[in-house]
Amino acid sequence: MSATNGLAVSSRRLTGLAVVLVLALSAAFASSASAVTVTHSDLALGDSLAFGYSQQLFNENFPTESPTAFEHGYANYYFNISKAKAAGDQLQNLGCPGETTDSMIGNGPIGAALDPTEGESPCGYHKLGFPLHKEYGGTKSQLEAAIETIAVDAGTGKPVTTLTMQIGANDQLHAIAKCEAEVKSEFESEGKSKYGGSPEEAVKHCIEAHVESLFKHILKNEGSIMFALRHGSLFGGVDYSGKVVFQGGYDPYGNVFGTGELLVGSNALASLLNFHENKLMTDEGVEAAEEGHEAFKACFAAVQPTFNPGNKKEPTRLQAWTNMANTSESNGKKNGPDIHPTPVGYHELALLMIKGCGNVE
Repeated sequence: MSATNGLAVSSRRLTGLAVVLVLALSAAFASSASAVTVTHSDLALGDSLAFGYSQQLFNENFPTESPTAFEHGYANYYFNISKAKAAGDQLQNLGCPGETTDSMIGNGPIGAALDPTEGESPCGYHKLGFPLHKEYGGTKSQLEAAIETIAVDAGTGKPVTTLTMQIGANDQLHAIAKCEAEVKSEFESEGKSKYGGSPEEAVKHCIEAHVESLFKHILKNEGSIMFALRHGSLFGGVDYSGKVVFQGGYDPYGNVFGTGELLVGSNALASLLNFHENKLMTDEGVEAAEEGHEAFKACFAAVQPTFNPGNKKEPTRLQAWTNMANTSESNGKKNGPDIHPTPVGYHELALLMIKGCGNVE
């Protein structure tokens, strides 16, 4: 009996000690968690680059594509290098792999208001069943979610003070794929193409024939997106007047292997689009009026000159900073060639954003 009582007393004491220990640890964690109070937000918008995607990461994690596997993109590096978390910032990443300028706007209420003829269903990646860093539903567009997030964060005392955006690359990839398919069909059925030359030459000429309308479409949509963000109150939100960092594009089809551009003329075309995007985002006064838009007062982070320097450094950089030369496999699937950055490349993008536009505010 005494032995039983002794065991019971000992158990009670151990249980009490465990409770005290758990409470102490909980208090310690609570104290640690509350040491940095969230006072403002960093909002990341864009496609797979904002998301932090690469084909290798996707293959390695398939089919359970947890968003935490993609937290090494430029948005995360930009946030972490800026030490934003320590300053009370939180990162809200709305990026969606495969997003175009049309699907970012979407075919919902905002899409109908901005451009009722070009509406595209939002975020196909999510519709395939893959989760996002920040879920915003299957029908809501990324732009609609951004306007909502800006309004909610402002209302809860942690307003968005820095917004990063990168969009338009998938519009270009779709145009390239369309030209490749058209030329392939022409050569298979007729043995020639109306664009002339070999299949490679014909694809180049096809792209050149459509590039003006493509770039106009991209720039029009990027301007519409910026207008909606700056005038969110017109779309059920609040106007955003904070910092915007628009990341320019690099050319993954440049001189990857030191034998010339993989897509002839691609560096020049990328440079041309970057030039006009820079003007769109930064022109003010008379220049903005002449271009037919307001002054969006964004900062343009130019990354192409570093990724595509046009000299002997370009192959080394594109091989190290992109997955275009990636010949590995994961789960029986090829990891490249892939236009997306390597972790080192994503880190470099963030450094270039800081160099050109400063840290998260």
